[in-house]
Order: sequence, then C-alpha cells, then structure tokens
Amino acid sequence: MRKEAWPKCRDQAQAIVEDCVARLTGDGPLESAEAWRYSHLVGTDRANQGIAVAESVRAVEILWNAMQPTINSAVQHEAPARRAPALLLISTAFRSSAGSRLYAGAVGYGGATARSSGTLPNDDDTAAAAGVSEAAPMHAGVGVALSRREKEVLEGVAKAMTNSQIARQLGITTATVKRHLNNIYGKLGAVSRIDAVNKAFGRY
Repeated sequence: MRKEAWPKCRDQAQAIVEDCVARLTGDGPLESAEAWRYSHLVGTDRANQGIAVAESVRAVEILWNAMQPTINSAVQHEAPARRAPALLLISTAFRSSAGSRLYAGAVGYGGATARSSGTLPNDDDTAAAAGVSEAAPMHAGVGVALSRREKEVLEGVAKAMTNSQIARQLGITTATVKRHLNNIYGKLGAVSRIDAVNKAFGRY
C-alpha cells in the first residue's frame, strides 16, 4: 500500500472500531451519510492511486487480528459459559461495522474505475444503500418471561444493532427501545447488552 494511503487507512480503522463499540453499547448514530461519503471517497481515492480493493480487505483482517488480545482479555471477565456468545456478538458487531465501510469503499472504487474506463457505474441505489449491512443471523428461543416486543428487541441486540436501528426496524422510538431493554435487563438479571444476550441464549 502506498505511503500516502496510510492516514486514510488509519482513520478508517479507527472509525470501524468506534462503530463496533457503538453497536455493542447501543449508542449511535451509525452508518450515517457522512460515514458513507467518507468511505466512498476512500474507495475512490484508492482506485485513483491504483491500490487494489483486496488491500482494504487485508487491512480489515490485520485490524481484527490486532484486536484479538484486547478482546480475549475483556471476555475473560465473563463467566466461562458466556465467553463464546460474547465473542460471537463482538465478532458480529465488527463484521457489520467493517462490512458497511468496505461496501461503501467498493462502490466508490467501482465508480472511479468505471469513469476512468469511460463506462458509467450502475449505482442508482448508492444513496439508499448507504450503510446497509447484514449481520449474521442468530437464532435462539427466548423464554416466556419476555414479551413478543422484548424478544424482537433482544434479537436486534444479538445482531449488534444500535437502539436507533432497532427502533427503525420495529417502528418505535429509541426511548421505547431503551424501556424494553431495561425490562429485559430486569427480567434476565442482566447488567449489559452482552450480558442480556448471554443470559437469554444460555437460559433458553
């Protein structure tokens, strides 16, 4: 990778980590138009510099590997039976964060490549696609102590969605999502989002 690309690579890595943390804590907003535009420009810039798309994927792999000691250390604070679900939740959050930015970069890269070759990119849906990413689905039965809406909220948490994303998906306010989360915490005796997912998946 060319030396002049490293500052943007560093900024992207920092943004991915911040997105990942925000997903795990439920804070946001994530996948904003600003984040999409920046990642799109990074992809365009890399195309103009002749840097292969694969380099971005390799950079994400390097970042994930570099995070492993910290993640493993943090997960040790969980009970042994809950460590695997916690790792899966963190991994899902990271994949979603990295995936949305890689996708935006790839669209920018493809557009720049198409323009340089004299063909028009087929990106009519670019604006609508900004920030769209699909977390790996997690399936688990949640006990009867939780209401239908609480189960839906918890399923969103298990997919590393933020409170605002869950609210949009369910057609409710973020305040209502927080109220449901507080009820879930109380019913499961959980102290955090990861703890709630661990206890729900471990219990049922």
